[in-house]
Amino acid sequence: MLIRVVGAGICHSDVHVWEGVWSSTGGAPRRLPHIQSHEIAGVVERVGGERVPDAFREGTGVLVYAWQWEHDDMFTAEGLTNLSDSPPLSQASTRTGGFQEYYLVPPHYRYLINASGISDLAAAAPPLTCGGLTTYRAVRKAAPYVRPDDYVAVIGLGGLGGAYAAQYIRKFCPQANLIGIDMKESAVDFVSSITPPLDSHIVPPHDGDVLSSIRAETHGSGLRAVIDLVGSGTLSTYIRALAKGGIYVLVGLMGSGKTDTISPPGSTVLLERNISGSYVGGTLAEQHEVVALARKGVIDYRKPVTARMPLDDAYAGLQALHSGQVLGRQVVTP
Repeated sequence: MLIRVVGAGICHSDVHVWEGVWSSTGGAPRRLPHIQSHEIAGVVERVGGERVPDAFREGTGVLVYAWQWEHDDMFTAEGLTNLSDSPPLSQASTRTGGFQEYYLVPPHYRYLINASGISDLAAAAPPLTCGGLTTYRAVRKAAPYVRPDDYVAVIGLGGLGGAYAAQYIRKFCPQANLIGIDMKESAVDFVSSITPPLDSHIVPPHDGDVLSSIRAETHGSGLRAVIDLVGSGTLSTYIRALAKGGIYVLVGLMGSGKTDTISPPGSTVLLERNISGSYVGGTLAEQHEVVALARKGVIDYRKPVTARMPLDDAYAGLQALHSGQVLGRQVVTP
C-alpha cells in the first residue's frame, strides 16, 4: 500500500527521538537518516495486491495506525495490539515516517483505517492517530470509576492531547466536574476555547500549595480520577489528592527514566487508590472507535490543530515544540 501523504503530525515523542534521549532504551532510529512522524493521514496511491479489500481502493482517504506489530501473539489475539511482544513498530523511532510525500505501509492493509467521512484529512493526522487516540484510551480506563458530581483532573493541557482528553471526559463522564491543571494559563484558555469551559483550573506554582487548592476546589472530597499527561514529578504530588477508590491514569512520558515515588504507600492501600498505566496510542480497535467519533462529530479534531506548515518547515516545527512555544498540535502538509 503506497500512501500519498496529506498530513503528518509533530508529536513530542518525535522531539525525544530527535534529541536522542530514548537511545538507551531502544527508542532510537534503526538507521540514519531517519524520516520522522508517526501521525500520518493520506490517500491511497497504489495497491500492491489483489487481496486488498475495496475499502482501500486507490483514491481512498486513510489514517495509518502507528503501532504496527510484526507477529501475532497473545496480546494481539486479545486485541491489545499496543502491547504486542513483537514489538509494536511505532514510526516514532523504528519506521520511516510521514515527513515525506509518499509513505509505504509495511506490510499489511490492516494498519490502515478508512477515513471516509472525515472532511479535513490533513487535520485528522495528529489528533486521531496519536494524541487523541492516547487520551481516548486513558479516559476510557478512568470512566468506570467516575460517578455523577465527582471531580476529574487532567494534568497537562497544552501538549499530548489535553484538548482531546477534556472532550472525552465531557462525553463519557458528562456529570463530572472537570479540573484542568497546567503550568501555563494560556494552555487552560486554549482548552476552554475548544470544549465547554473547564469547571475550574489550577496553575501551579502560582496557586501556591496545589494540594490545598485541590481540596478547596473539590470541597474536601478529592479527585476521583486523574489523567496525567505529563508524568514528570507529578505522580508523587497528585496521587495525594486522589479520593478513596479513585484512579490515577499515568500517560505522559516526560519523566521517562526519572524517579517518581508514592509516599506514603500505606495511604494507597488504605484508601484503595488505583494506579494504571496507559501505554501509547491505544489498540487498533480503539483507533477505529476514535475515527468513528470524529466522523459523527462527537469530538472536534480540527480546533486543537493550531499550525499547518509545508514540508520544508517540519524541522522548525520540531524546534518550536522543543522550546515550549506550541499549544495544541502542529501538522506538516507535504
